[in-house]
Amino acid sequence: MIIAISATGKDIDKKIYTKFERCSSFLIVDLENNTVLPITNKAKDRPCEIGGPVGHLISKVGVDTIITTDMGPRAFEIFKQHEIKIYRAEGIIEDAIKQLKMGKLSEITKATVPRYIDWKKNKSLKKVL
Repeated sequence: MIIAISATGKDIDKKIYTKFERCSSFLIVDLENNTVLPITNKAKDRPCEIGGPVGHLISKVGVDTIITTDMGPRAFEIFKQHEIKIYRAEGIIEDAIKQLKMGKLSEITKATVPRYIDWKKNKSLKKVL
């Protein structure tokens, strides 16, 4: 099993970053080979439309599981297309991995945050405002 985890740092003793797309780095944990590879999230500071680039990056790494707290709709859609399971956890990464192995994490079955709307570009919303 290869897991991608939204992280606050580059080690498994760090906390899970709550919003998957906005974390500073992802930890790619290969349970079979017992390795951890940190990947810097270069898209984290983009003002909008971040889910697509992040979703494609992580799906290309070969993960089959994701651990995070919250995820937006675009990244969620990409992971579902690639049949990547997504689980919800908070706290220390190492503890979340143990909980995953024991089957104690809840699967995320839909996006947990709304789609970003650029209020300046959305012409139909301007008419209402």
